Amino acid sequence: MNIQIITLIGLCLAKDVFSANENVPCELGGKVVLTPVSVTNPPSSILWRLEKNKVADFDKDFGTTVTYYGDFNGRTTLDTTTGELTITGLRKTDEGVYSVEFNSKRLEKTYTLSVLKPVPKQAIIVSCNDNNISCTLTCDGDTAGAEPVTYWWKVGEGNWEEIGKLLTVAKSDSKLNQNGYKYTCKLKNGVSEKDSDPVGPLFDPKAVFSIIDNVPCELGGEVVLTPVSMTNPPSSILWRLGQIKVADFDTDFGPEVTYYGDFNGRTTLDTTTGELTITGLRKTDEGVYSVEFNSKRLEKTYTLSVLKQVPKPAIIVSCNDNNISCNLTCDGDTAGAEPVTYWWKEGEGNWEEIGKLLTVIKSDSKLNQNGYKYTCKLKNPFSEEVSYSVKDVFGPGETLLTTKAKD
Repeated sequence: MNIQIITLIGLCLAKDVFSANENVPCELGGKVVLTPVSVTNPPSSILWRLEKNKVADFDKDFGTTVTYYGDFNGRTTLDTTTGELTITGLRKTDEGVYSVEFNSKRLEKTYTLSVLKPVPKQAIIVSCNDNNISCTLTCDGDTAGAEPVTYWWKVGEGNWEEIGKLLTVAKSDSKLNQNGYKYTCKLKNGVSEKDSDPVGPLFDPKAVFSIIDNVPCELGGEVVLTPVSMTNPPSSILWRLGQIKVADFDTDFGPEVTYYGDFNGRTTLDTTTGELTITGLRKTDEGVYSVEFNSKRLEKTYTLSVLKQVPKPAIIVSCNDNNISCNLTCDGDTAGAEPVTYWWKEGEGNWEEIGKLLTVIKSDSKLNQNGYKYTCKLKNPFSEEVSYSVKDVFGPGETLLTTKAKD
């Protein structure tokens, strides 16, 4: 749901110029065609750049040959009549802002290319509270390299709704269990979408779901997984990640603990409480952990996610052709750091959680106010980073309407 808050803000200095920008999401390994605005006569020279680096160069004064640079050579084609640029076999290193010059003059329009993996097929993780009167459904899948993604849910044969990663259902306010409804989630990005297998009905007495503890952890950090306490210490303990053994202890075979694979040397099992400590966390440690006491699996499981620290973001300013509105994007490579939240501050105001995009619109009013600057912040459970500020989006004495759209 969009929540719009409108405030008046003054910005200054007309000398700052921003391009009209097109966001172009593309599939990893796929193809993109970047098409400049049409011109009456074919240009005599064309130069495409990715940021400051040359991609393709043509000048008819030096013949009909096009020069392709770096690893664009062999997978890029330039149409010397229209200036259209085609790149195949797209890579993550192809991401960034592309610009083109006709006859040694840079065109206003730029193209921000993002190269995304297709979304994975996700699974729905069901976590119910102890008395089984409410359940949280998590649309779970590894979205690293596929961001930004959106999460959609369908109940029974109903319509798809964009809701978010989590869906909570309470037994008291839902009759869905009586109709045997099932739940399906969908993951979408700019290049792909996939549906999960359905789960449910949730409150069927015959249905059995684990109690799940979601455990976000910092890459390189430490985690302690604590089972429910028991009256007497267990005689045997077995921890697993999925179906893979992590740590194993049995009093019948002595006091030693066996640690498996690369958990050996960085994992400790408390043989009295069953508590498991893992240090030097890696992305390969992610997944669902379970524990058995005395050869019986406990109900509670632990879904471990290992996150990087967020990067320092940069604010990308993209204005429309007539320069009356601009989109400010809080940009940073969050792969491996998700889930993240985006925060904005205007001038010396308070931080507000808004979303990745902030839109400012020039009004017709000529009120003279102080030039505001904009700053964004990226946060996840373990870290936060603040961008450098940008200001002077429009000319002197201009007044802005700032629209904040919160997902």
